[in-house]
Formats: sequence, C-alpha cells, structure tokens
Amino acid sequence: MKKVGRISHITRSGLFVIELEEKISPLTYLLDSSKRKIAIAVDLIGPITKPFCIAKPLVRKPESLIGSEVYVKLERRRRKI
Repeated sequence: MKKVGRISHITRSGLFVIELEEKISPLTYLLDSSKRKIAIAVDLIGPITKPFCIAKPLVRKPESLIGSEVYVKLERRRRKI
C-alpha cells in the first residue's frame, strides 16, 4: 500500500475532498490503514503541484473519516502485446 493523501472535508453533496500528495487516476479505490475500501476517486481538481481529489464514500459514516490518511493498493499492470 502507498499513502496518497488525507481526507480534508466532506462537501454538501456528501463527497470527500482529499488533499493529495501524489497524483492518482479517476476510478481508483482508496483504502484506509486497515486495507478497507473507503472511497472511489471521481475527479481530480486544483493545481498540478497540489491536486485535490473528489471521491465518493463507500462507508456508512463518512464524517468519522475526516482527517484520516488514505492509501492505494500497488498493483502490477499487464503489458499489452
């Protein structure tokens, strides 16, 4: 697992705003420290040097995760021949 950022706050529409340390791709699953899927990345916003991620929560009480760190699973991708 690799740390990619921290949950900043929740929008009025119920989405996470995550302050990223590294760029990620949309539709990437975000995990907590115990490897549970907590959100899925929807969009990247902000400047290239300090991007933010908008993510849809996959947990029942998303407000309890504000301030927590988020991770991604490192996967090897197959090369297309």
